[in-house]
Amino acid sequence: MIKKSIINILFICLFILISTQPASSVELEKIISSGKIIVGTSADYPPYEFFLMNDKDNELVGLDIDIANVIGKELGVKVVIKNLIFHKLFSVLESGEVDLLIAGLNPTYARTRIADFSDIYYNAIQSLIIKKKDSYKIAFLKDLRGKTVGTQKGSIQSEMVPAQISGAKFMYFDSISGLIKNLKKGTLDAVILEKPVAISYVSRNIDLISIECCIGTDDIPLGSAIAVKKGNKNLLKKINEIIKKLKAENKIYEFVENAKILLNKR
Repeated sequence: MIKKSIINILFICLFILISTQPASSVELEKIISSGKIIVGTSADYPPYEFFLMNDKDNELVGLDIDIANVIGKELGVKVVIKNLIFHKLFSVLESGEVDLLIAGLNPTYARTRIADFSDIYYNAIQSLIIKKKDSYKIAFLKDLRGKTVGTQKGSIQSEMVPAQISGAKFMYFDSISGLIKNLKKGTLDAVILEKPVAISYVSRNIDLISIECCIGTDDIPLGSAIAVKKGNKNLLKKINEIIKKLKAENKIYEFVENAKILLNKR
């Protein structure tokens, strides 16, 4: 009877210890003890993340995947990638199905209300993609008045563009490949993407060209960061340490260049 009472007391003490630990500490320990970190991404966004089409295993590669692998290595855990529809990323993070998101994400005000973000790891400006034959009539944002413009659903472009292009019609698609398909088909007159992403699609479509455009607001910081669940401070601290180290060693630039080489093999 005494032995049973002691066991019960030990269970209660263990419960109190776990329940009083900071949530951020528990989350990081859970990742390490499980031996894996689950990463959410949306794999049609080269050079950030994309599939090697000619690879028999259809391997997922890119800047973000390289960073995710470094995070896994630093934590001593296996990296498990979940490929998701872009606009569903944050709901999956909130539900706990993934431990972090890395998908060329901008830390907008709306997003910071539902997730915590790392330091910026990569900056890129925006570009228009248009059909080459339309280059004589579309050269600037103002030329899109009366035109149909496409952006990815849930993206930073979908937030910024309508406020900065007056008189245009806007259409939103789940995937980048859907945007490009509808641009080539004529449903869209222009698509707006980050410059490195735009260049990667134009390089594989000789009938398209990209044009740099100045899009941005003080309320929406440009640049990509990693998202974690609200309050997961220990994991975020570790991620920021890794980003700082990668920048100091110029690894981010190296990952971008490696992604470009892989893109040219597609």
